[in-house]
Amino acid sequence: MEFRVELKICEACGCLWYRAEIETRVYCAPCMARFKEFPTPESRKRRGRPRKITLPTVFAVQSNGLASQLWSGSESFTGGAF
Repeated sequence: MEFRVELKICEACGCLWYRAEIETRVYCAPCMARFKEFPTPESRKRRGRPRKITLPTVFAVQSNGLASQLWSGSESFTGGAF
């Protein structure tokens, strides 16, 4: 039976430690125990100003001339004065 390990550097304290090749941890065991007290990013509430809501972008559509025919009869309704 073969067990592969990698020599890793802890991203918190800089010590050298071995981890199994299939693991993805980046902290040594003492640092992992120390970081368990900190909240996870998903459980924290966001502080400060709320995020600005972005409105959807609306693009203009080219008409096929029907709208200009409808508006051309509106001169008599408004009296032609603006």
